[in-house]
Amino acid sequence: MQNNEYFELLFTSSKQITPYLSGSLISKFEVGDADSRLNISKNNSAQIKALYENVSYMSPEAGNAYWLTRTWDLLCWQPIYIAFISVYQLNALPNIKDMSQEIKTDFVSGYTLHHSDLTFGSNEDLISSVAQQLSELFSSYREDISQWTRIRPGFTNHLLADGLLNCIVKLQANWPTLSNEYLLEQAKLWLEAFSLPNKHLSSLQIDVNTKQLRLVRTSCCLVYKCDGRKLCPDCPRHPDNKR
Repeated sequence: MQNNEYFELLFTSSKQITPYLSGSLISKFEVGDADSRLNISKNNSAQIKALYENVSYMSPEAGNAYWLTRTWDLLCWQPIYIAFISVYQLNALPNIKDMSQEIKTDFVSGYTLHHSDLTFGSNEDLISSVAQQLSELFSSYREDISQWTRIRPGFTNHLLADGLLNCIVKLQANWPTLSNEYLLEQAKLWLEAFSLPNKHLSSLQIDVNTKQLRLVRTSCCLVYKCDGRKLCPDCPRHPDNKR
């Protein structure tokens, strides 16, 4: 395939997962200085703080811990999904670190890639490369946030591990022929690439009914603190997940 075909496949696959994951390819020189999107090349502190404040405005009863958790998850969900699509559907890696993301009031939806180059290699090589990119991107977000509130690396690492393992489970949902053994091997590669401890693998369990992997997260998104919301099925606080 030509490079443009890889990007077409990426953008099509993204929108098939959810319409909110809508991508485009725009050269860097076309992005104006007044561009309001998140990008690693600039200080995003004020924009992320505005996102946090809008999240708090929408759920004032939930409290600071939920607002920060929700904000962090919003910043990271698109890059992680794009990484998995790139590795397992494209078998090629675009420059994700330099992507731009759009903030829409209290949500992050829509992304732009600014380079048409692609990296090819084995799954292990691509996972290693994308982990380096995303580690730099997420570190920049954490530095932006640290300008106005405390955000511990341990906190974000737990959320990152759960985000990665959630995508492993979604892989099997989309391709049921993928074995539990293969996916556990892939999960280990992702955790190691991000220097996350292998103990997170215990979050992946084999469902007694489906015989497929299910996730019991190590972190709680705290959405139950929002009026009218309940514990998520994969939440460690959920009674069904108590060991």
